[in-house]
Amino acid sequence: MIEEATESKWQLFRNRNFKLVFISMLFSAPGYYVYLMGAEWLMLSITDNRFYFGMLFFAASVPRLLFIVIGGITADRFSKKIILLLSDGSRAILVGIVIGLLLTDMLQPWHLLVLSALFGVSDAFSYPAAGSLLPEVLKLENLQQGNAMVQMTNMISPILGPAIGGSLIVLGGFSAVFTLAILMLCAATLSISLLRIISNREESAEVKKSPLEDVKAGFHYVKHNPLIRTIMTVSFFINFFLTGPVSLSVALLAKDVFHTNALGLTILEGALGIGSLAAALSLVLLKNLKSPGHTVIFSLIIMSAFFILYGSAIHFWSSAAAIFVIGICLQFTNIPISTMLQQTTDRRMIGRVMSIMALASTGLIPVSYMVTSALLGIGISIQVLCVTGGILVMITGILCLRNKQLTAFNSYNKVEQQEML
Repeated sequence: MIEEATESKWQLFRNRNFKLVFISMLFSAPGYYVYLMGAEWLMLSITDNRFYFGMLFFAASVPRLLFIVIGGITADRFSKKIILLLSDGSRAILVGIVIGLLLTDMLQPWHLLVLSALFGVSDAFSYPAAGSLLPEVLKLENLQQGNAMVQMTNMISPILGPAIGGSLIVLGGFSAVFTLAILMLCAATLSISLLRIISNREESAEVKKSPLEDVKAGFHYVKHNPLIRTIMTVSFFINFFLTGPVSLSVALLAKDVFHTNALGLTILEGALGIGSLAAALSLVLLKNLKSPGHTVIFSLIIMSAFFILYGSAIHFWSSAAAIFVIGICLQFTNIPISTMLQQTTDRRMIGRVMSIMALASTGLIPVSYMVTSALLGIGISIQVLCVTGGILVMITGILCLRNKQLTAFNSYNKVEQQEML
């Protein structure tokens, strides 16, 4: 079985559709982070009110939360290729609007908030489509490596995106940053347009219910699957305690605590990306994890410990080292979770399951951003928030050690059962 697993991972590079998905992600995710780098620093530059900076993340989270289930239904009903084409294409248009406002000297903080909200709508449709696309182009035994490869492209983004974006801000200004983001998103759109996916007529013919009935069917499926229910419950609480402080801390630590320029922000975000990339690469090269549940739990505990160190560090390079380890643990949490969901979910339900998973994992993110922004507004430092979040996540990880649904999961058995079915 180990020999078969070793051979199967190389099939990824002989799969034309997967290579196109990989290339698309290689442009799409860094392109988004190039834009995000520019938008973050632009917001910090045009206003001294840090509330607007926090709202930049909140504005994207709310529509993502509201439309994510609709995005899952859409992914189960329609072509995932078309959904991803429209998503990347619309993002390129939105970045073009930012350039237009910059050139006409009309850009205001609220413009960035509105555009951030529209990015959130695009995310709500692209996430379920991208998450449910891999099982259509890969075999079950290749899913861990496939997810790791896709995560590698996503994790290259915090490396290439901030590195290129920060450099272009210094050398060419904000217009240069946003122009590059448009070009990268257009390249991603072209790659997805070349996909050749043959739809399953039986599965397509079965999608005849109303949208409301599809929503009920998705939640009913999740409710009666203990493993999926457990994963979503854990993700729900982890994102509330961790996501707000993590997302806001990097730029705030760089500018307000360590008093660095855009290069400092580039180093911190790059350290997170390099750690994530190293973890994803290891999951590509290694055979499938036999007990991914244990991997998830211990990664959570280690990540929370280094998040506490990250928030309490008094030196810039200490924070950079801590966030590097956090990046590693993030991927040893996210990739096994995605693989477990894809291995155990009915193909006809996977779009809805991935959207409900996103709803569970991001359901409290808008509240987390709002609470974090409010606490920052009343004078509580981002460092205190990071330490507090790390402690709460560590408690969550320790409690997960008693959860049999995660600790008893065996990926090899699941693959064999699915193949027999």
